[in-house]
Amino acid sequence: RLLAVAEQEDVAFGRRCAEDRQHLDAIRSARETHALDWFSRHAEEWDELRSLHIEDGPVEAALTEMLLDLAGEAGPSQARLGRMLDVGTGTGRMAELLAPHAARVVAFDKSPDMLRIARARLQHLRADSVELVQGDFAQIPFAARSFDTVLFHQVLHYAQAPEAVLAGAARVTAPGGRIAIVDFAAHDRED
Repeated sequence: RLLAVAEQEDVAFGRRCAEDRQHLDAIRSARETHALDWFSRHAEEWDELRSLHIEDGPVEAALTEMLLDLAGEAGPSQARLGRMLDVGTGTGRMAELLAPHAARVVAFDKSPDMLRIARARLQHLRADSVELVQGDFAQIPFAARSFDTVLFHQVLHYAQAPEAVLAGAARVTAPGGRIAIVDFAAHDRED
């Protein structure tokens, strides 16, 4: 609010802020383009690259246990997670891992190359139990209260405005549902 007042009162400062916003938009756009290109080039090796950061097994086991504990005993064990949205599904690893505990899984990703790999990975699942959807997590395209479980696994750090992405996730989460986030702690390894 103070910034808006200062911009109105000082025209030169207001112009400078507008220029800064334009530069920031250009930087964000370039970063998004770079990320899409990178994922397109490295989709085939993504699972291997991701495992260089941290061993998958313990994280996956802890996440599965936590989600099942949060879901409680409601319903049959094979559907305790209910309708699940895997945001930024990538190669579909988490969708595959959690599908036996969900009534239905929507694997959602921006990268068509990642979704192509996820489709191959998930082809052994019943066709009516999994759906792959291409789209941007900045604008989650599903109806309100559509999912009982929403998962962000190693993807939220790509959000330009994580608070907006999480607001979108909250909108599509049913009452009593859960949003799970697995991501990196703060670090200095931009690579």
